[in-house]
Amino acid sequence: MCSRMAAGLFAISYYVLLVLICTPLCYVQLKLGALYKRAIVGIFSQILPLYKGFAAALLIMTYFRSITHALEISYGVYYMFASCMRPFPWALQQEVNMSSHEAKITIFDNIKTTPEDSYFINDFLQRAPHIGSWGPLVWYLVLCALTVWILVYLVILKGSRGFAKVMIIIAPVTAVLIVIITIYGYAAVPDHQISLKRFLFTDLKKFSVPESQSTVGYFMSFSEFWLDAVDLHVYGLGLWAGTLPFLGTHIACNKKSVTRTWAILTACYIFSPVIILIMIMPFIDPRYPRGILSSEVGVKPGLSYLFVSIPHTFHKYALSPFMLFLLYATYILLNIQHLSLHILMIWENVWPSLPKVVMAFFKKTPILLAAFCFVSFLLTSPYLSQCGLYLYQIVCFYVDRLLFAMVIFSMVPFIIGFIRQETLRMPIDRIFMGIWYGAASLVAACFLIYNFIVFVYPESVVSYEQRWAENLGWCISVSPCLLGVLLGAVHTIFTMSGSLKERLVQSVKLGSPPISDLPDDCLSVDTGDTDLKTPCSSRHNTPMTQARAPLLKHHSNTLAEKHSQINTAHTLFPPKLGQLALAPNVDQGDPSSCINSPTAGREPFTQDSVPFGYGTLQAAKSKATVEVVIKSTSDGNIARL
Repeated sequence: MCSRMAAGLFAISYYVLLVLICTPLCYVQLKLGALYKRAIVGIFSQILPLYKGFAAALLIMTYFRSITHALEISYGVYYMFASCMRPFPWALQQEVNMSSHEAKITIFDNIKTTPEDSYFINDFLQRAPHIGSWGPLVWYLVLCALTVWILVYLVILKGSRGFAKVMIIIAPVTAVLIVIITIYGYAAVPDHQISLKRFLFTDLKKFSVPESQSTVGYFMSFSEFWLDAVDLHVYGLGLWAGTLPFLGTHIACNKKSVTRTWAILTACYIFSPVIILIMIMPFIDPRYPRGILSSEVGVKPGLSYLFVSIPHTFHKYALSPFMLFLLYATYILLNIQHLSLHILMIWENVWPSLPKVVMAFFKKTPILLAAFCFVSFLLTSPYLSQCGLYLYQIVCFYVDRLLFAMVIFSMVPFIIGFIRQETLRMPIDRIFMGIWYGAASLVAACFLIYNFIVFVYPESVVSYEQRWAENLGWCISVSPCLLGVLLGAVHTIFTMSGSLKERLVQSVKLGSPPISDLPDDCLSVDTGDTDLKTPCSSRHNTPMTQARAPLLKHHSNTLAEKHSQINTAHTLFPPKLGQLALAPNVDQGDPSSCINSPTAGREPFTQDSVPFGYGTLQAAKSKATVEVVIKSTSDGNIARL
């Protein structure tokens, strides 16, 4: 929409909403992810168990968008290799007008197609006449989509740490390619000044601006600017996709780490659209029509630039095919990073909840992840048929129709969790940020509701068999709510203990916020007189695999003298503390050993010398059942695990 007027004016609305919406959302979601050390489903489950379904619904909607995103990347994979051909394959097409038969089918009449647009629709996609004539799969699209999901699998194979290591390599390479393409574009394209001027500035002669209004104020009254900006924030940056809490789980819960991460993320939101726009602007001629691809409902606006305008410029000025190859390679690298982050976030939320039967069948996590990516590829395959573009339009157009409802409902757990947490900020600061977060969510929801009422609801995707397409679109739109919200609520109530009434009460009962482990966050600003720094700091002197747990009361049951048995529950301390010896093979680093000494052999210990003790438990498996008794000490401190 904004390209019809001026990208420069669009930037004003984008950065205004960046301050009003992006700023509080990024900080609150990052902070709660760092505090709870869980992704969005885990955060909602602890804050308000019944709301877990809304987190699941947001994940389903994100997964739907990830499938269509993979399809768009597969288009870039094909064009990357097609750019190596000389002459360019789209240069062989002729400029034609749509026939009357085609116009009746697609609801667009008298649209002038370009050679690049005709190549994309007819030769590349081999699009069927209408959505009812289901055609076969396009074999090279299948190979391209398979390549995309293989790349995603390789990027997230080693989990979050592996993803970070891959980004250390991919991100600098992408930055170098952006610099190379930008320099080449401004040096090789003759009319890049015209493109810049037409893109950034509006021709005021075409509009009658009232004398009582300023030029900027007049154009800012157009809703298209604000709706495009909201779309970029909500969908491109993923404010409600679940990625922000996921990123927060990988940072330390202290003021410096959270603020630094928030600043870096905000800087990415500020500069990334500008950098990408500057890179591709010389290759886009605003005077050149983009045909059917720019006019059809549900097609993202950027696709017409990538697969119509840019190919036209390279053909018109006989630019280097190698540079076009690098441009599409940059497009693939940028989007693979974006897609991999979202798929990794979904994967980290899903796989811990899988049934044990599934885990036992696949045995190894990489195999299970490969199965997940293969299923995602199979779900992408319907888009790879000759009717795939119609299905893509329906999904993109309908899947987010009820997103405004998800935004409104999902803001409740985030606000509750942020206000009730006891670290980093005083209560008045947390209340202020919570109100700002709620206002930002409501503003975004109002824009989405307006877009739904004015632009989305009255408009259909295709005219042929419109009722069938409408019903399919509404099913896609409602499915996240049904699959996520209802099933999440049922699962929450089913997994709780007690009568049905007790389960319902527990499902709406607010959970206790976690207490951060870092020394800087141990001082509770709510209680003030509860200093938790001493127990916290004593635990961080030991490695993660030998975390020491302060206890106050020793249970009557005893722990095995030699080695603990797998799948059995023990207490850390037996009654006779002074007679225990260190397990013989601890010094050799045997991970299956159990240290029965309450101090792990690090300091002298007697049962009567201090009112509490330390113990270290090592288990052969990743999970162990530990019984902990927490009690206030005589001096007012609290010892905790």
